[in-house]
Amino acid sequence: MSARPTIIVVILALIAVAAALYVSHRDSTARTSANQGGLGRTLLGADQLPVDSVERITLQRQREPRLVFERSDLSWRQVEPFEHPMDPYSIRQLAQTAFKLEVIDVIGPEDLSGGMTENSLSLDPPAAEVTYAWPGGSLRLELGRRGLAGRAYLRVAGDETIYVVTQALHERVVETDPKEWRDRTIFPGAGIDADRIEQFNGKTRLVLERERRRWVMREPVQTRVDEVAGPEYFQALGGARSSGFIADQPDDLAKFGLAEPSAWLTIVSTVTRTDGEEIIREQHEQRLIVGNEVGLRSGDRFAMVEGRPVVFKLSQRVGQILFRPPAALADHTASGVISADVRSLWIRGSQGELRLERDLERWFAPDHGGAEVPAGMVTELLEQLTNLRAPEVKIQPFPRELEVATITMHGFDARPIDTIRIAQDSQTGQWALENGDDVLRLFPASMRLRLTPSDFGIANASASADSGE
Repeated sequence: MSARPTIIVVILALIAVAAALYVSHRDSTARTSANQGGLGRTLLGADQLPVDSVERITLQRQREPRLVFERSDLSWRQVEPFEHPMDPYSIRQLAQTAFKLEVIDVIGPEDLSGGMTENSLSLDPPAAEVTYAWPGGSLRLELGRRGLAGRAYLRVAGDETIYVVTQALHERVVETDPKEWRDRTIFPGAGIDADRIEQFNGKTRLVLERERRRWVMREPVQTRVDEVAGPEYFQALGGARSSGFIADQPDDLAKFGLAEPSAWLTIVSTVTRTDGEEIIREQHEQRLIVGNEVGLRSGDRFAMVEGRPVVFKLSQRVGQILFRPPAALADHTASGVISADVRSLWIRGSQGELRLERDLERWFAPDHGGAEVPAGMVTELLEQLTNLRAPEVKIQPFPRELEVATITMHGFDARPIDTIRIAQDSQTGQWALENGDDVLRLFPASMRLRLTPSDFGIANASASADSGE
């Protein structure tokens, strides 16, 4: 007898569950039958959302600042609440994902009953709203809560119908941190096309400037920029990226060490735009400032770009790429002269002077009886002066006390075009070549430099000519 009440309770519970499942199935079937034409399709057509024509996207989440993104040509920028370049693919996906949304179910106003209300579906007010605008049109979507089995609730502004759709747009618009859509490139559009680069790393100031098609260093010395390291550096500037965003619109830059930066880097470029038929060229400046280390001995630092109120993390690796030592960017060759432009060489050393002159493919020593010099020897010397890259470069004054020779190169108009000073360490035998710019190009002792008449096999040519032999 005591077990019978328990059995009755279990039976009643099972009946209640079965009734609830029946009602739920009946309501779902009724909605599906009433709206059969709206299922098994995407929510929007190309006329409702022309993805490739969208020029402005506005996103409003509950209790968060409004975000506005605008397109210019192929680039996207956030313009509210502050300006910041955005990743074009990520922003386009805000529209592309909406365009591909699939309808799972449709709920009309008459289907709202019991516990299902606009408020319970987070549509009054919406959890988020996203508005797409293009020339001549716009569309606003109101996003509600996410449901089970990959479903979510959505409404097109101005339409009372509620759509049950896949969750892709909700995941992107409601759940994803908008910081993930930002372009992490530190200097968008800059790099190899820049006109001037300035940097200060707390100790050394470096200034590079473009002169037509070539780059020169203005500080800390005036010299040529290396034809290999230079382009690599400029390309690295354009590709450098932050390692993550730390804070937006910070009230106090001092706590990041950015009120008085420890280093900075400025890139100046010329931007061309058209105003009707007029072509306008404007200088565009981007300036990176670097502050304190993110953590003790981490090497990563806080940084920001002036004009973008966003503090980000600059990794140690990227910092080393951006702030190259001047010596690494100075030309590694002793002279910027093209060897084919050299008509004569004048070598002055401890054994006197040696003048070598070119006649087509042959070389002669006019002050040594006009003796012919093996062309291969002179070609090798010219290659060492104009094309051979030094394994090591140092920016420091030329060691006059170690000087062993100077070589002046003349062009076909007989005018001097460059002079190379040569020093050699008596202890190590290491060579140092410099052409008046306080940049030492260091070569190993194993390199053979021909600097005397005997090195060219003409030691006694002058004496032989005088004796009539």
